[in-house]
Amino acid sequence: MKFRRIEPWALLPERHTVDIDGAKERERLYRENFRYVRASRQPEFCAPWTLGQSIGWRIRSPVDITLTPLPQIEVSAEETESAAQSTGKQEVWLRSGTALAMDRPPWLHLYQFQEGDRWGNMFIPNGQGTVEWRLGWMPDDVTPHSVMTFAGDELPELGVQVGVLTSASLGRMESSGFSVAVRPRRPVNVRRGQEIARMVLVGPESLRDA
Repeated sequence: MKFRRIEPWALLPERHTVDIDGAKERERLYRENFRYVRASRQPEFCAPWTLGQSIGWRIRSPVDITLTPLPQIEVSAEETESAAQSTGKQEVWLRSGTALAMDRPPWLHLYQFQEGDRWGNMFIPNGQGTVEWRLGWMPDDVTPHSVMTFAGDELPELGVQVGVLTSASLGRMESSGFSVAVRPRRPVNVRRGQEIARMVLVGPESLRDA
């Protein structure tokens, strides 16, 4: 799969390489130099684990950021101002005919970026405490496959939501770029370039009974 950079700050997904040679060298050093300690049961020697680590692509954060939980209350979109006042929240976001009332954490608006002739939001509240994290790139046409995103091992507290995006869903993302849904469980410090999620291709046969 190939990727297109839409925004100059975006970091494209990358393959992950398992260091099998390093694991072999570690095993040799322990075996040849220590009386008791060994390192022959390393995960790098397990073919299913190695394949699981190597498959797909790693999605990386484009910014240094601290995300915090973002509770959201779904309210009527007809009277947003009074709805926000009734919930005690600071602002309301309109989403697909409804509205989401929430407080205003610093990170929610801090990472606006130049998007044509206006400022775009990197983070879009999505309901149920989730947020769409816009990443500034798009995969090339994957037809007839779909793309599945899921949490990586580094930041489980980020609460990456499992999702399967068909070609049609990806087509609707063209104008805004690929996004990953996250639901932070506590304050999470993320560095630019750090892995935040993983993605793999899913064949059409896997979705026939879905």
